[in-house]
Amino acid sequence: MDKYVCMMCGHIYDPAVGETKAFNNTILVNTDRMELYEGKVMAATPIPAGTAFADLPADWKCPSCGHPKSYYRRMEPDTLRAMRTISY
Repeated sequence: MDKYVCMMCGHIYDPAVGETKAFNNTILVNTDRMELYEGKVMAATPIPAGTAFADLPADWKCPSCGHPKSYYRRMEPDTLRAMRTISY
């Protein structure tokens, strides 16, 4: 299955993994404690592994930035990376 990336924040939706986080529009003022808050907001109904991007609900939002599904694009495979990798 293809992976999809949010064009606003770079969040990657991987159908093989699904999604358990939900977007939280809380604004953090004290960013030195951000790791305490990151990933704590769980989705009301988690997206199970194996759910294709096309099968996500129409009102699904990016869990990182809150933009709608329409801001996602299919990730193209990086063919140059394989050519740059040196194997011994």
